[in-house]
Amino acid sequence: SDGLKATVMVKNPCKFPIEFYSLDFDEQYLEEEKILRMALGSKYPKTFLMPPRAMGETLPPELLEDYEAQKKLKAQQAELKARVEAEAKARAMSKETPACRKTVAFYPEPLVKLIGDPVSRAVMRHMGVEPPSERRRAQQQKGIVIIVHGAPRAGKSTIAAALCYYYDADYLSIDAVVKEAIAND
Repeated sequence: SDGLKATVMVKNPCKFPIEFYSLDFDEQYLEEEKILRMALGSKYPKTFLMPPRAMGETLPPELLEDYEAQKKLKAQQAELKARVEAEAKARAMSKETPACRKTVAFYPEPLVKLIGDPVSRAVMRHMGVEPPSERRRAQQQKGIVIIVHGAPRAGKSTIAAALCYYYDADYLSIDAVVKEAIAND
């Protein structure tokens, strides 16, 4: 169709500012919906309470942090899957396969930090409630460093990538660290 044009008059009888938007065309709303769907999944009913926000503000930082963590985890999982597939393909293409080599697929479940869901943390922060002491202790724990060492083509990178996936940790390669140190003087 040629479309229709209409004039809409909005008046604010209140003493405080109001904000309105179109659900179909507001990009910030659409992005926030995506974040909420990914962060909350099917754990919540369609309607739930969250802390109020001022006009123009984004979602609570707890939700945004959770969304970034989930994106990072998905990226690490995709990288690990690609690396495992590439190594399997390389092994299949190589003609010399020792009889003693055995390939073992390692797909551990990721370690999930149970510090409460992001909506509950946002509501607790808004209301000024401290997290329970067990959670506080879990947040203050120190991490560990795991060094994977071995002979060439022994599967060190695969094991390291799988450990990073399992513990949701960062992967550092000695070569990459040395190259970065040289590049940065």
